[in-house]
Amino acid sequence: MKIIIFTDSKNTAKLFDPLKKAKDCSLELHPRSDLKKKSGSLTKDSIIYLDVSDYKEADRKKALAILEKLTGYRYGIIDPKGAVIDMAGLFHSGASDYIGRDLAKKGINAKRPAQVAEFKAVDIAVKTTPVKKNYILSGKDWKEIKSGKEYTFCFMFIELDNQKEMRTIYGNKLGGLLKNFHDIVGATAAKINGRVWMWTDFGGLLLFPFDGKNCDSILMGFKLILDRTIMTVEDLKIDNTFSYRIAIHIGNTLYQTRGNTGNIISDSINSIYHIGYKFAEPGDFCITQDAVEFIPKGLADLFKEAGEFEGRVITRLKRLS
Repeated sequence: MKIIIFTDSKNTAKLFDPLKKAKDCSLELHPRSDLKKKSGSLTKDSIIYLDVSDYKEADRKKALAILEKLTGYRYGIIDPKGAVIDMAGLFHSGASDYIGRDLAKKGINAKRPAQVAEFKAVDIAVKTTPVKKNYILSGKDWKEIKSGKEYTFCFMFIELDNQKEMRTIYGNKLGGLLKNFHDIVGATAAKINGRVWMWTDFGGLLLFPFDGKNCDSILMGFKLILDRTIMTVEDLKIDNTFSYRIAIHIGNTLYQTRGNTGNIISDSINSIYHIGYKFAEPGDFCITQDAVEFIPKGLADLFKEAGEFEGRVITRLKRLS
C-alpha cells in the first residue's frame, strides 16, 4: 500500500517512520504545494495524508476541498496543533483518518494503514435490507404531535459504560457528573428538535420527530462518538474519557409526555432497549435496518453490518480509534 504524505514539516514526516520497515507499505513525501498537481495522478490503493498545521483557515478549506473531490479515495488529516474544530465534519466530507494533537505526540504504529483500509473500503457502500414501511409521520418538529396518539419517531438510546467503575472512581461526585451528561445530551438533541424522553441515572431514550426524509439523530450520534474526549475535558471537566453506547432506530410508538410513559407498550421501545443492553458493546454506535438508509451521504462506508438481533439486521460504526 502506498502512503502519500503532503507536509512541509520534518517532524510530521517522522510520524510515519514506523512504516518504513513495513513490508506492505511504501512512503512518498511531497510538499503541500504539490497537492493539487499530484491529485490527478493518485491511485486508489493509496492513502493520502495532508498536514494542515499552520494553514490559514481559507487555505485549509481550499486544500480540504481538493481532497473531498477525490471520490473513492482514502485520505487522512494530520493536525498536530489541533487547528480543526469540527472533526466530525472531516469524516462527513469523506476523510478516512485523523491524526490529532495527542496522536501526533505519540506517533503512529505500523498497523495503522491496514486499519484505515479496513475502516473505509474504497467504492464499497453499506448494503441495506429493504424494510416494509408503516410510517405514521410525526413531522419535522413537535407542533402536530399530541399525547395519546401513535407516531413514527427516530429513537436514540444512549447509556454510559463501565458503571461500576464510575461509582468507585467518582463517589459522591458521580451524581453531578451524570446530571451534566444528561443536560449535555439533552441540549445537543434539542438543536435538532430532539427530546430526552426516558432516563435513568446513566442514560436513556431520546425521541426525534420523523418526516420520512431525514433522521438527523444519526449525525448527532456520530458526533457524540467522535467528540467523547472533547465533551469529557471541556464540558464535564474530568480526566477520564466517558464511554457510552448509542443505538438508533426508526419505529412507531404511542406518545406520552416525559414522566407519563410507564404504561406504554411498544415493540420499537423494547427493541432499541434490547439492542442497547444486550447487543451493543462498550463504545458502539449501532443502527437498525429501519434507519440505515438515512445514514448521511459520506458516512455510509464508515458502517458495516454487524449481524442480526431479534429479527433486525444491525449496522455498526467502525471503530474510529
